[in-house]
This record gives sequence, structure tokens and C-alpha cells, in this order.
Amino acid sequence: MRWRSPLAGLVIIAGLVLYVIAVVTLADFVPDHVLAETLYYVVAGIVWIWPAVSVIGWARKDDGANGG
Repeated sequence: MRWRSPLAGLVIIAGLVLYVIAVVTLADFVPDHVLAETLYYVVAGIVWIWPAVSVIGWARKDDGANGG
């Protein structure tokens, strides 16, 4: 059984929950301007992808590690 896949799923879910809490908390410091808020939420909505891709890549290393 691939043990990295379930672990990666749990890490991604936990990480996203913490990330959402951080983004919402930091949103209080964004100026009340439509452009600033839009830019903040667009960037915050995209930034989480890179760590998630890294975790998924780590989980995929387990696919052929034992020779199939």
C-alpha cells in the first residue's frame, strides 16, 4: 500500500485549513480599496498551489519505489 498518498492528502487538507485561517486573518491589514483587495485575494488564491504540488510530487515518489 502506498502510505504517502493518504498522508499527503491529510497534509494538504490540514495545510489548506491553516492557510485559509492565515489569509483571512491577514486580510484585515489589506487597505479598503477594491484593487488592493482584488490583488490580495487573487494572489492568495493562487499561492497555495505551489506547496500542494510539492506535496503531491512527494507522494508520487512512492509509485515505483519498490519496483512495481
